[in-house]
Amino acid sequence: VFSSSSDATRIVLVTSAQPLEGKTTTACNLALALACGGAQVLLIDTDMRRPGVHRALELENTRGLSDLLTGQAPVTGVVQRLAEPDLWVMTAGWTPPNPSELLASVRMNALMASAQNGPLDWVIIDTPPVLGLNDALILTPWASGVTLVVGSEMTSRRLVERSIETLTTSKARIFGVVLNRVDVAR
Repeated sequence: VFSSSSDATRIVLVTSAQPLEGKTTTACNLALALACGGAQVLLIDTDMRRPGVHRALELENTRGLSDLLTGQAPVTGVVQRLAEPDLWVMTAGWTPPNPSELLASVRMNALMASAQNGPLDWVIIDTPPVLGLNDALILTPWASGVTLVVGSEMTSRRLVERSIETLTTSKARIFGVVLNRVDVAR
């Protein structure tokens, strides 16, 4: 699926401090917007504990990232393609007992290296929250940058600061913050 290209792919992690801040919606919308603009985009759901990309895009989740990382399926067997816009999607697949270990595996490193050097313009990665789990931090060495999603009036300033500190400690480049769930009427 991924062959060599002269330009490196930009890899963006989408995370937040805690659950339900809108990471999946933000990741899907970002991927769709880039694809509508003509970019070659792969969206990967790495939240194997609480996957949501398949629901947001109305896709099957019978095979996905977990199947690839456990050696039960090749890349071509777990990537789904949306026709309009032209977007590649890898859902999370079944929930394994060891998601963090799978994300730190040799197979995940091989997937990221292949995607990074392939024909894609962007890889958007929907990750679990940065606080409490190390899944997002495992992937930061591969990322061009991180987009932090903050739920308006649901996430305290301290949690946002801790998230930024945690990401900075892992040497992640923070592209910016998406303030989500804003009550525009107020």
